[in-house]
Parts: sequence; structure tokens; C-alpha cells
Amino acid sequence: MATKCVHCGSSSYGPGCSKSLNGLHQHNNDEKRCIYCGSSSYGTGCLQTPTRVHIHGHGANKCIYCGSTVSGMGCKHSPTGHHEK
Repeated sequence: MATKCVHCGSSSYGPGCSKSLNGLHQHNNDEKRCIYCGSSSYGTGCLQTPTRVHIHGHGANKCIYCGSTVSGMGCKHSPTGHHEK
């Protein structure tokens, strides 16, 4: 099932959202994909964010930055170093 941008309801990823503050479509409800570009990759490489880090949607008890199910410190992609779920 295709996800929709939380701001405008579009199925598009990346720039072009007229209702978000940063102009990017954001799909928060798919833990298998980056919320900004739709990639299944974790870590660096997202061309849609200033930090170039893929951020996945919440779910499946996975860290949104690295995909680990571990809690606490140790995520090298998170800005805080914590696994965030």
C-alpha cells in the first residue's frame, strides 16, 4: 500500500510539498522507507535532507536512523547518538 505525505496527502517524495515548512514531502508511517526520499537504505545518502542521513518512519520497534532494535546509546547516524524509535 502506498503511503501519503503527512502534510498534503501526495504519494510523491522529495521537494514540492506546498504545505510543509521545508517544502519536502514527508511519509512518517512506513518503517521500511526513508520519510523524505522513499529509499530503503539506512545511514548517509539521502539527498533530500541537509544532514544527508536517511530517516525512516516509526514502527516495528526499529531505530529510525539505523534500523536496529537495540535501545539506548550507540547509533552512529542519530544526531544524539541514541537509537530513536
